[in-house]
Amino acid sequence: MGPSSMPSVPLMVGCGVSCTALFILLLIYAAFWRYIRSERSIILVNFCLSILASNLLILVGQSQTLSKGLCTVTAAFLHFFFLASFCWVLTEAWQSYLAVIGKIRSRLIRKRFLCLGWGLPALVVAVSVGFTRARGYGTAS
Repeated sequence: MGPSSMPSVPLMVGCGVSCTALFILLLIYAAFWRYIRSERSIILVNFCLSILASNLLILVGQSQTLSKGLCTVTAAFLHFFFLASFCWVLTEAWQSYLAVIGKIRSRLIRKRFLCLGWGLPALVVAVSVGFTRARGYGTAS
C-alpha cells in the first residue's frame, strides 16, 4: 500500500492477470463440462473459485480502509478464501490418494470433499472471529 491508501501497481497487475487466467480457465471448464466432469474437475473448479474470490477481495478490499467494519469483514473473508484454497489442495491430495489405493468413490466421498474444502475453513474462521470478537481482523487505521 502506498501513502495514498491505494494498492501498488504490481499488486493490481498481478491480481488482475491471475483473475483473468482463472476466469478463462473457468470458462473453458464451463464450455467442456460434459466431457471433462470428474471428481478432480470439481475439486479444481472449487480451488479456482477460492483463489479467484481471494484475488478479487484483494483488489477491491485494499482500498476499503475508511470503515473499520468493512475492513474487518474483508479481512475475515480473505482469511476464509485463503484457508479454503489450502483445504482444496488438501482435498486434491486426498482424492489422489484414494485413486492410487483404488478406493471406490461414492457420493458420500464427494460430500466429504465439499465439507473439507468449504466447511472446514468456514468453521475455523467462525471460531476465530468468535473467540477474538473480530479484534484480530483489520487494524485501527
